[in-house]
Amino acid sequence: MAVNRRMFVAGACCAGAALVAGISLKASPPAAPPPGADAPGFARERFLSHWNCTQAVLEALGPSAGLTPEAVTRVTTPFAAGMWSGLTCGAVTGAMMALGMRYGRDSDGASPEAVKLKVRQLVAAMKGEFGDLDCSALLGTDMATDAGVKEAAAKGLFKSKCPLLVEAAAREALKLMA
Repeated sequence: MAVNRRMFVAGACCAGAALVAGISLKASPPAAPPPGADAPGFARERFLSHWNCTQAVLEALGPSAGLTPEAVTRVTTPFAAGMWSGLTCGAVTGAMMALGMRYGRDSDGASPEAVKLKVRQLVAAMKGEFGDLDCSALLGTDMATDAGVKEAAAKGLFKSKCPLLVEAAAREALKLMA
């Protein structure tokens, strides 16, 4: 596909806005936490290196559930910014995915009771700590819109609030998976 002037300018503007907001445009490749690594801290660092919140949490917890970093990156892409709709925080969604990998039913058709209990415990812990689970409510901006995402970036929320959510979601899921 040829790049026209409009595409070039739009890309340059987006890159400039990201630079001003302090957001890196170069993501490090998918990785598994090193053996013995602090999973919540690893999730936080992965988020800050430009992974979305869901990717960062599940990347930190996925290897213990048998997921490869590449699979995690691909499957979690649509869950940023509350599924790009400002809904459930992606960090919480990533933690739920990890719980599903550990406790979810498989082809044996077992009851979902174990995972349901774990998810409810995760939700209670995260609501207790942050008051809400919706991305838009947590960040105070409409994350279902590009303008809302830009506002969150301009306010520095991707460096101040989101890393706390990522770390807390990974920590809570890890407790529930122990």
